[in-house]
Amino acid sequence: MALELGVMGPELVGRATELDDIGASLEAAISGAACTLVVSGDPGVGKTALVQHACAAVSSEMWILAGAALPLASLTVPFLPLRSALRRGPVLEGIPTPGLGPGGWAANDVVVAIDDWLTELCLVRPVVLVVDDLQWADQGTLDALMYLIAGPAGRRLAILATLRSGELGELHPLQRWLADIRRMPRISWVALEPLDRTSTGAQIAQAMGSAPHQSLVQEVFSRTAGNAYLNRLMVSGLRPEARHLPRTLPEDLQSAVLRSWRGMSVGARQLTQLMAVGGRPIRAQDLAGLSQQAGTRHDAAAILRETTEAGITERWPDGTHWWFHHPLISEVLEQGLESGQRRDWHALFAAYGARLLAQGTAPDFEFMAALAQHHFDAGNAGEAYRWTLRAAAAAGSAGGSNEILRLLHRALALHGELPQVDESREELLHRLRTAAEASGAMDDELGALEALLAELDPAKRPLDVAELMVRRALLRFSSGLEFLSVEALLQAVQLAQAFPESWQYAYALAELAHVRLWKDDPDAPRQAALALEVAREAGNPRALSYALTANSMAALLGERPDEARLLAAQGARAAARARDFWALLHATTWQANATETWTSQVFADLMRSGRQQLALLGAPHVYLSKMAADEASSYLSIGRWRECGQALRVALGADPGPLGDVAARLTAARLAALQGSQDEARAHLARAEELFAHKSGYNNLDFDAVRAEVLLAEGDPAAAYLAAMAGAGKEGQPPTMCEWLVPLAARALADMVQGARDEGGGTAGMLASTDELVARFPSVLRESGNDTPYYSVQVDAFESLYRAETGRARSEAGNPAQWTAAADACQSGSLRWEEAYCCWRAVQALLLHGHSGHGRAATFLRRGLALVMELHARPIQDSLLEIAARARIATYLPGIGQASGGSFDLPGLTVREREILGYVVAGRTYGEIARSLVISEKTVSSHISNMLRKTGAANRLDLARLATRHGTGRSSPDGPR
Repeated sequence: MALELGVMGPELVGRATELDDIGASLEAAISGAACTLVVSGDPGVGKTALVQHACAAVSSEMWILAGAALPLASLTVPFLPLRSALRRGPVLEGIPTPGLGPGGWAANDVVVAIDDWLTELCLVRPVVLVVDDLQWADQGTLDALMYLIAGPAGRRLAILATLRSGELGELHPLQRWLADIRRMPRISWVALEPLDRTSTGAQIAQAMGSAPHQSLVQEVFSRTAGNAYLNRLMVSGLRPEARHLPRTLPEDLQSAVLRSWRGMSVGARQLTQLMAVGGRPIRAQDLAGLSQQAGTRHDAAAILRETTEAGITERWPDGTHWWFHHPLISEVLEQGLESGQRRDWHALFAAYGARLLAQGTAPDFEFMAALAQHHFDAGNAGEAYRWTLRAAAAAGSAGGSNEILRLLHRALALHGELPQVDESREELLHRLRTAAEASGAMDDELGALEALLAELDPAKRPLDVAELMVRRALLRFSSGLEFLSVEALLQAVQLAQAFPESWQYAYALAELAHVRLWKDDPDAPRQAALALEVAREAGNPRALSYALTANSMAALLGERPDEARLLAAQGARAAARARDFWALLHATTWQANATETWTSQVFADLMRSGRQQLALLGAPHVYLSKMAADEASSYLSIGRWRECGQALRVALGADPGPLGDVAARLTAARLAALQGSQDEARAHLARAEELFAHKSGYNNLDFDAVRAEVLLAEGDPAAAYLAAMAGAGKEGQPPTMCEWLVPLAARALADMVQGARDEGGGTAGMLASTDELVARFPSVLRESGNDTPYYSVQVDAFESLYRAETGRARSEAGNPAQWTAAADACQSGSLRWEEAYCCWRAVQALLLHGHSGHGRAATFLRRGLALVMELHARPIQDSLLEIAARARIATYLPGIGQASGGSFDLPGLTVREREILGYVVAGRTYGEIARSLVISEKTVSSHISNMLRKTGAANRLDLARLATRHGTGRSSPDGPR
């Protein structure tokens, strides 16, 4: 693919490090240090797009000469990529473009002529020469590039080349050229790997226009292995709400995957189709034996050499097995077979497997799983069932939890087709449930539980049914189907209470107490104490863990934090002994709650420690994901947004499950709203609301507060008010982020009052609503039982923020003092986002009081700017810069814009323009800049006009915004925020 000059295309995801590496090489060339960089990777991994973005970023500072080699089969055009590059070059007087003769002929000494021409261009402006798809370059191009690479070290020239590493066999002519340039100076290499799962999800979101379901991300990633091109093709045409991929791959994807395959010999195509039906890596001698058994008699060794040279197959590290270079090749090849041919070949593999067994081959798990699949696809139900169960048993002993799920689902499907089998359906369902719990497959586990509950008679097996009902309630909660159901748990208690010494009774009673504590039921602590008494007598660590954690919650709500911490720690140890990961997550969370508020570094550290303990125990990612999401939320609340982004990447690094997904989405939505990415915030919030049916019914999640913040950021204060009030008015224990709810409601009302005043409308109704709010909520909400000194400081800060918002709505004379006090209180509570917001409001309020407040306004403006620059809070940053420009307040801050010119830069500016840019960012007037630099105001005006023209900025304020954003970098980590 030839590079589009100056065109950046869709935003890249997951390539920040590589972009920085290429950017550093280009900056070196601009500074006068010639360099060469080769970007290698599989087809479709994103090499061309990466180079395209890197070049677009410097297109105002460098001439970009780009050309591509082509896979021409029947002719050779010498210097083809260089011809394309020269056509893109500038036409300058006195520097003639080298002449390349017509057709395939080049002028004499063309290599030297190109080298001289580039040297002349580099004296005028830096140059980047791009050669795309180097693996197809002719020898003349390779020789010319070698000559250019060996050219003057001080030339302002960067050479970028992309290379398909998967298509270079050992005998490829490019191999020697690559070996030669590796020994040359000023050569760099970027090996572009596939995207990880998080970045794959971000790319899918970009392609589909909204945050995708994690089930879809998992399916795409498992099939494309993170190949960026295949990712886009895989989701092409899917609706945003799609949860799964269609059964048949898109035609464009099939064509892309098989492009190289179609160019191979007939024998190679046939044998690779046979390999695809096999479904796993194969030895050359086995492939030869199968070929002979199929009647084709191909030379397997020769064909494997051909397919490897074509990039279709590769030798495995053990040196004896071969498999496809990309897993999608196998899938596409098998799908392309006629159903009869596919069935016959599966029967062939089944017969060959039987022959190997007869010869004494000891079957391992992979052998058994493959044999079961072949029998199944060949229509041999009895043998398929037998080998499926044998493979499932082997998978369990080998730790293959995900594979055992697939096998057990198949066994259950075959069970009903066979007239007589040894295993009961209940036995298979219990095995499926156990495997699903071990792998964190909550949907599979819930399905198995529902099926078991339909099979079992509560009258005959009350304890079994009670245990299943409690676990079902937890799974329905974790899957977003409903908050913990009092009715279901009460029914479980009633079933088990006939056996008052059983662990099932303690288990059911503990979870009933748990949900009743959330609902502020006064009888809940007594039930928790009874559950603990029974659990200790029963001696079951699982029931003991749930009972201890329920009592920890009761102790904390009863304002006994030391007792709560001790009980939760004991609960965590019991959960670890029982290997109940849900219980361990639950106990760890309440231990952290009893230690410090979640809006703290302490809480984040405890979540990280708990996550590490879960990982050491081998817990599935769904549990690690929830703890990582809680860790991210804590970091965000105290302004550590980079650490928040890192924790979110952990949470979404594999399938997070519904609970981890929704918790991560809510935090990502809040971060995006605070940093001004409204579309992203809305997409994350919409996906979270779609995942959890009852949304606001989950008091442990911050739906209402996040929804209110996103709506305020979108400029919809009326809807934000309703969202905040919905959360503030809940029954039972206050929800997460309860401290924000009443101040957010007051902010929404103040915004509506201010908007009405600006438009000359009436404000009586909104002011009446403000009075009603204060009457109903004289103070902000606070968590029950959490009364640490740190938390008390934070609550005081929210109280100050609440007073300032109501004062803004009412236009109180003391509102400036309210805002400055609120900013100081938020600073004391480490609430950095709220501190920045209060600084902005303080500046507005102080300037309303005329010249007398100007000095303090300048102080709070600079303080606010320092915060928002670090937080990347773009909406507040833009507002403060706009105020600074209108009020003529200098915004000089160390590291933001220095009086001597500052550290800001934009591409394409001269040294003097960069110097003046620092003063512009600092808010200096033309006269102040002129006096500082000892130049005329007219010269200053001319330089600023040139900068506006070069950057496309509309005015000085817009120019300052561009400079600050360019200087501080991008606001979002890769992946969802």
